[in-house]
Amino acid sequence: MEKAVSHSRTHYDTRRLVRMAVLVAIIFLLAFTPLGYLVIGPIAATTIQMPVIIGAVLMGPTAGAILGGFFGLSALLKVITMPGADLFATTIMTYSPFLYIVIAMIPRILMGWLAGLLAVGLKKMSFDKSGMVGYAITGFVGSMLNTIFYLGALWLLASNVVATYYGIDVGAMVMTVATTAGIPEAIVSCIVVAAVSKALSKSLFK
Repeated sequence: MEKAVSHSRTHYDTRRLVRMAVLVAIIFLLAFTPLGYLVIGPIAATTIQMPVIIGAVLMGPTAGAILGGFFGLSALLKVITMPGADLFATTIMTYSPFLYIVIAMIPRILMGWLAGLLAVGLKKMSFDKSGMVGYAITGFVGSMLNTIFYLGALWLLASNVVATYYGIDVGAMVMTVATTAGIPEAIVSCIVVAAVSKALSKSLFK
């Protein structure tokens, strides 16, 4: 009996690692191809939050936080290997690598973790038998959290740096990007996360 339980647990852990690896691969694919970023002026709007949120929905808040960490790592590696792809990020990285690491990592980890917690809570709602409503809400909210946390960290921790280099009102820029890029991102994420999570919940993530 113990052997059977141990084998089942090992099989579950292996499948979970494979799922995580697939989502991490997608994160890096999106990060280093045009699929992952929509450049709007000096800011790079992103679709990379979607695999993070999907992982959080299907595997819980811990998986969401880990995937969020890989999202932040991909952003960090992109700034190092492709400087200038995101002008603000490159400027902050040049000024203080530690500061950019905080801005790149912490918001994404928090986003993944909170998206997972939200998904767990929404799964308990009796009216959402199919799960689609919960998936869609988590997709929208998770994407908005990504926008709010990242731009908030940019404004809170690096507004002086950006203002000095570019001579702009960082607060106004953050609000503009949040509405012009953040809301469309969230709508797309709502649709994609719901559709993909529903499909995967019936197959790979059973």
